[in-house]
Amino acid sequence: MPGSDIRPLFTTDTNARVLGGLKLADVPQAPSLTLDPDTISLLRDGLGKYEMEVKWLVHLDSLGRLRLWRSWTGYLMYDAICLVDINGRGRLTGLKVEQHPDRYKGSVRDEPGRFENVLIGVVNLLRELRAGHGLYGPVQGADARPPHWSGS
Repeated sequence: MPGSDIRPLFTTDTNARVLGGLKLADVPQAPSLTLDPDTISLLRDGLGKYEMEVKWLVHLDSLGRLRLWRSWTGYLMYDAICLVDINGRGRLTGLKVEQHPDRYKGSVRDEPGRFENVLIGVVNLLRELRAGHGLYGPVQGADARPPHWSGS
């Protein structure tokens, strides 16, 4: 990738600042998203703290756990398993969502749709940041704006 990549990666320091879930509940229906190899790579690098307007931190660890935290509190909101096939494509399963009322007001019945929308937004942001496009426009030397991911 050219030098325009401005992604704040999910680091060991980021990991030390996030919190586990208090009351994670299983979502009965699996997400319908298919993750291509590029998306898998972006999620493995993760998204660390960026700007106040970016509401999520995300990381796909080496064991296949995909987790999303609220950026300003560090609360874990989503925890899923990503099964990667021999071609590098991922399928999400085992989705859990925070249900502690002090942390999350959403309902399991609104999932996995809400999770899918959040993840698509995060992946699209990661693609834009990798191309050098920040929240307020491109940085000098930015690549062309990348196509958005729809999750299919």
